[in-house]
Amino acid sequence: MNEIPDIVFYRIPGENVVSKMGALQLIEKGETPSGFTVSNFKGDQVYQLIEGKQSEFTGLPKIESTTKEDYLKAAKNIVEYLKIHQGKAVLSRLKEVQGPEDVKEYFNALCEAYPNAFVYTLIGAKIGMWVGATPETLIKAEKNVARTMALAGTRKSKGDSAWEEKEFEEHELVADFIASNLKTSNISDIKRSQRYDTNSGPVKHLRTDFEFAIAENQVWELAQKLHPTPAVSGWPVGKAISLIESNEGHDRSIYTGIIGVIEESTHLFVNLRCAQIVKNKMYLYVGGGFTKDSDPEAEWEETENKAATLINVLKNG
Repeated sequence: MNEIPDIVFYRIPGENVVSKMGALQLIEKGETPSGFTVSNFKGDQVYQLIEGKQSEFTGLPKIESTTKEDYLKAAKNIVEYLKIHQGKAVLSRLKEVQGPEDVKEYFNALCEAYPNAFVYTLIGAKIGMWVGATPETLIKAEKNVARTMALAGTRKSKGDSAWEEKEFEEHELVADFIASNLKTSNISDIKRSQRYDTNSGPVKHLRTDFEFAIAENQVWELAQKLHPTPAVSGWPVGKAISLIESNEGHDRSIYTGIIGVIEESTHLFVNLRCAQIVKNKMYLYVGGGFTKDSDPEAEWEETENKAATLINVLKNG
């Protein structure tokens, strides 16, 4: 049996870098994880890091880049479906680039480039090596006060092109989804901000913030209820996930899953702007939301813009 420790180092915005070793273990359904936590896209596989233990190495994953031809074919299928059934679906793809020579140096460069992101490197015996710098908070809770955000709608940071109605609608769908789930979870004292622009390196997003009172035993339950949001799956969520699984052609693994830390203070994020490293290659996971009016070529360009978050630092690091 080939056992090795899983390794993670991460930086919560505004805090120091933390490094931990142990074993990422799946929790049982209904359990609440503690410490460093990461889930898959659908949230039905949740790992917590058990320090001082080791994991069994299961081999390097097989992973391939998504061709533009395959992406456009899947995109057209989704658009045709949505023209009949309405709603929204998020399609992702994999982009292959040369990996960093030194992963720790790359992690440090990401921390410097994105001070407001949750930056991490994860080396897992079962899920592989991952790096990421995600700007999206799923839930942050401390002393019975919690915050979350709707982050949807994407444009290049540079340029003065106006937001389009499609992007406003996409954003409000996510914000209303969050507001509805907070109300049905018996959450009180909900404060909802006005929608505003926020920069995340090479791209900018539309953002709405929420602040509310919450009991400590409600935090993980609410995180599971909010995830996956329409920003990473689509709407209605169940139908969108089925459409994704029928068209993407790859396993998202922990991309768009929950990632972060559950301790005295909870900081959980949506695992965006991330990549998987296999040997000397880095495979970036990037996606975008589709409606019946989406242009597949334009959405391909949006994923290229999102990929720049990690690629720009790779070039400069």
